[in-house]
Order: sequence, then structure tokens, then C-alpha cells
Amino acid sequence: MDCSLSEEQRMFQATLREFLQREVPSSYVREIDRKEEFPWQLWEKFADFGLLGVGMPEEYGGNGGGLVELAIVLEELAYAGASLVYAYAPTIGFCRQAILGFGTEEQKREYLPRIAAGKLRFAMGLSEPNHGSDLATLETTARLEGDTYIVNGSKIFTTGADTSDYILTVVRTDLNAKPAHKGLSVLIIPTNSPGITIRKLDKLAGQAVHTCEVFFDDVRVPRSQLLHEENKGWYVIMRHLDEERMLMSAQCIGTARGAYEYALKYAKEREQFGQPIGKFQVIGHMLADMATGVELCRLITYYAIWRKENGLPCSKEASMARVFASETAMKIATQAMQILGGYSYMMEYEAQRYFREAKLWEIAGGTNQIQRNIIAKEIGL
Repeated sequence: MDCSLSEEQRMFQATLREFLQREVPSSYVREIDRKEEFPWQLWEKFADFGLLGVGMPEEYGGNGGGLVELAIVLEELAYAGASLVYAYAPTIGFCRQAILGFGTEEQKREYLPRIAAGKLRFAMGLSEPNHGSDLATLETTARLEGDTYIVNGSKIFTTGADTSDYILTVVRTDLNAKPAHKGLSVLIIPTNSPGITIRKLDKLAGQAVHTCEVFFDDVRVPRSQLLHEENKGWYVIMRHLDEERMLMSAQCIGTARGAYEYALKYAKEREQFGQPIGKFQVIGHMLADMATGVELCRLITYYAIWRKENGLPCSKEASMARVFASETAMKIATQAMQILGGYSYMMEYEAQRYFREAKLWEIAGGTNQIQRNIIAKEIGL
């Protein structure tokens, strides 16, 4: 088993880091978050750099690569700031991958090249006000009339819906299915469809990309917008949730690494009692533990990815990586706050941003409690 990066992957990582350091200084992230403005110019630069085609075959306008390359991207984006992840991940990390895995050839030709070129953005319509962890029982319905679905219901925590062209929406197409998950389908719904209302929600971090509530009131969707088969939407979700958890683990690495490196730099420069505070054993040991945590997150994440890319069962490992990496990121961000002391509470210092951003990784994509349920089931409980 070799989970190390190839020479080509290391070169890609180095080039990406240089690009983000040049284009996305911390002052830029603070500014777009303060103004709550989507970074449209940066999105165009992502497209020009080729970032939106990473992990997609060249025949659809992509640059090739796979989960490892996507993990590299998401780590670096999270390191720079969560708003960049919120802008990138729904379109590229889930919706594009779902179309690539389950779309018809016509759908792939229609959407994928324009995604890679930065011309299309997608949001994920999964959770509902009463259905988050228990997604199989969701209530948004799609009733087929001729060749048109009539969609009614609502979605919540739909990140980027107000700046997206389409919402990849999970709907109930069979009200009587037993078990309930066998009645779900996935529709590609244009956000400009009559009957759609999008409302911005206020949140703790990553304010440049809005998380939204979406309402569907007799929204008409052509049957050609069905992804995969009717009542087979659960397979689309489950296949890509493992990938999403691995990629979220990579995001956790970025947040953890950012908080650790920020605290380390501070500890080397801040002097008290005649010496840098990093020389005090209590601070030095905290930083040693933080450095260890970052590397362990990396190992468990890339092990899960290695299993996925080698065709091995990986649901347990994906959930393990997600739990460990998210909780480690939260711990490291908290320790960074402690090392900076009072300065960590000031908005001009980045420690507070990493602290706010880390919390979501324990919640999004299935809470850590749900991840532990998955692990427990996988080990026979």
C-alpha cells in the first residue's frame, strides 16, 4: 500500500499553493466574508487555472486525475479559507461527480464542459427542515405528469443556491415505497424555474458564499432532467457520500494545517518573559501535538482514498477519516486560539476564522454521530 503523492501530484500541489498564495491572501478572504460577496473574479481564475476540471476526463473538458487530485485541491482551498471550499465543493465535489457517474451521455456533454469552463455552477438540494440525518424520509415530492415532473417542497442548507444555475435535487417520486429510500430520485433543476424561491440564511463562517433555504411551488421539470433512473436516487447519493466524506476529510487537513501553522508562526514571534513563547514547554508540547494531528489526518484520509481508488470497500474508512479529521481540526483550531490568547479573539487575527470554520466539518455531510453509526454497523454492531 502506497498512499504517497506521485511526483506529478506533488508538482500540482506546489503550483496550486503558489497560485492561492498569490491570488487569495488572508486579507482577501476577510474582505469577501465581510461583504458577503461571492468571489466571481476568483471563480474565473479557478477556471483559467484548470481547477474546475480536476478529477474529470479530458473528453468532457477536464484535466484528468481522480480523488487524490481533488483532495489536494480541497485541502489547499480550506487552508486559504472556507469560503473557497463553499464555492468549489458543491459544484465540483458532489454535483459534477454525480453527473459524471450517473448522467446520460447527453447530460454529460451538456453540463460537464461548461462546469470545467466556469460557465455553470451547481448546488446540492439534499437536507430538508425536518430531514437531515434521516434523509431517506425526505418529503419534497416530484409528481410525473406526462413528460414533466411537478416538484413541491423545500430544502435547507443548500449552499450556493443563489449563485448557482442548477440545483441537484433529491425528491420523492414514490410516496408508497417500502423502505422509503427506494422512492427517491434526483432531478437537475434550473434555479430560474418559475415557482422556485431562494432565501439566504445567516451563518457562522464562510459568509461570502450564502447557504440558503429553497422552496419549490409547482416547479415544472422536464423528465429529461432526471439523473440516473426514477426511484434509484438513493444509489446516486450513497455512491458519492463516501467520496464526499473523504474530500471533507481533506478539507479538515487544510483547516487543521492552517490553524497549526498560524499558531506556530505566532509562537516563534511572540515574546514573553524574555523569550519566544514557543520555547515554553507547555506551548511547545501543544504545537507538537498539533503537528502530529495534522499528519495523522493526512494518513487516515489518504488511506481511505487509496481503498476507494483500488476498488476496495471504503465506507467504514471514509467515515473513520471524516470523524477523526474533523474532530482533530476542531481541537487544533481551539489550541491555536489558546496559544494566541487574547489576540485570538480579535477578528484581524486568523485564529478565530479557523476556529469558526472548523466546527462545520463535524456537522456537514452527516454529523459525526451519524458517522459513528456507520462505523458501528460496519464492524458488526
